[in-house]
Amino acid sequence: MLRDIIKKEILETITSPKFVFTFLLCTILILLSVVTGINNYKAEKQEYDAAFRLNRENLESQPSYMTLAGIGTKINKPPQVLSTIVSGIQQSVGRVATVNIAYDPNLEDSKYNSNPIFSVFGALDLSFIVKIVLSLFAILFTFDAIVGEKERGTLKLTLSNPVPRDRIILGKTIGGFISLLLPLIIPLMLGILILMISNISLSGEDWGRLGLIFLLFLFYLSVFFTLGLFVSTLTQKSSTSFLILLFIWVTFVTIIPKAAVMTASQVYPIPSVHEVTAEKDAYLQDIQTEAMEKRQSYSRENPFNVPQSDPEYQQKLDEYRENLRTYIEELQQDLTRRIDEKNAALEADYQSKKDKQRQYATNISRISPASALMFGSMRLAKTGINAHDSYLKTIKEYKREFTVWVNERMMQTINMQTGQQEGDTDLSTMPQHQFQPERLSDSISGALSDFIILIGFIIVFFVGAYVSFIRYDVR
Repeated sequence: MLRDIIKKEILETITSPKFVFTFLLCTILILLSVVTGINNYKAEKQEYDAAFRLNRENLESQPSYMTLAGIGTKINKPPQVLSTIVSGIQQSVGRVATVNIAYDPNLEDSKYNSNPIFSVFGALDLSFIVKIVLSLFAILFTFDAIVGEKERGTLKLTLSNPVPRDRIILGKTIGGFISLLLPLIIPLMLGILILMISNISLSGEDWGRLGLIFLLFLFYLSVFFTLGLFVSTLTQKSSTSFLILLFIWVTFVTIIPKAAVMTASQVYPIPSVHEVTAEKDAYLQDIQTEAMEKRQSYSRENPFNVPQSDPEYQQKLDEYRENLRTYIEELQQDLTRRIDEKNAALEADYQSKKDKQRQYATNISRISPASALMFGSMRLAKTGINAHDSYLKTIKEYKREFTVWVNERMMQTINMQTGQQEGDTDLSTMPQHQFQPERLSDSISGALSDFIILIGFIIVFFVGAYVSFIRYDVR
């Protein structure tokens, strides 16, 4: 009996005009998003390779370590292969960081900065289509699942037969959900095929991440599917059911995430980036003034008064210059350490306040399944806030290594008599920036709460639909 109900539900759905429309639109949008994501990834990969090569050529062309220390090196963030499916925040945050001895590095030059037109329309990726389009289709498939049959009189006719109500609701749930998955699974399989033949290399871990992202998509659609069933069992008219579902959809997808951010900014206000940068610059100027005063003080307190007629003049001059070199090198390292410590303290304070605000906004926004979908999928695709913060942290750590290295080379190649750098720059010993992406196990742990939230929504809405239908008045 349950099998017959499922077959009936599937046949009625797939032969309806709304299924044909849904299938065609989903196929077009999903394939378009995959092709667009592949093209964007390839373009970003070429841009990354070109930027890496140009940065190397620029470093090799520097005449001295002093100019190298001032100009610095550029660290380009490599694109993530799963950004073809979930672009996340990659396009809106910076892609390049300049590391030198003076300023605290930060990621700049986002895709939106390069071409502001992208910020007008946003990214068309698969996560966006699932979050917006397919969730609406889930509502379209279920808003009249129960109340529609009541209006047509078929539900009363069905219940006039010895058919248990629990079998009916289970059959409608299973059959309707299978019908909803068909417009998603078939285009997804075609999209994966395109991804495989597009010369984009996916590792075993990437395929695992991709499978989990698709599972998250499935749970998200299940939330709105069971929600539609639940509301359909609570209303007496299909028009009322649709309006209620549309209101809930707007609240979940749009209002709650934005309200969460606004609330967090009021509860946990943080200083602007410009204020933090201004404080860093002010401290840097104080350090530079202090360095100049200490060098002048050292020259006054340690004058070189040996006459040239002294037989050991040259030896004493070399010793004096060596002592001066050692003093300047130690002073430079000490001042650099103090700058780094001050910047780290300011950054830690700013980051702590920002983390509190972000965590508060995240916790509130997770009332919405749309937020859980985005947080979980971005974490699995390595295109979210966590990946951005981890990468920026490694750049700040690399800045300290680069500063120590370039200061040592400057002191070793400076002519203490002329104050000029001598010799060519040698990049063979220059430290290289290293970044280890988050492991799959850590990503799963981070996204686990989002899976649990979506599953919780599914259970609540399905139980509500089940109980409501058992008590539903079909008259």
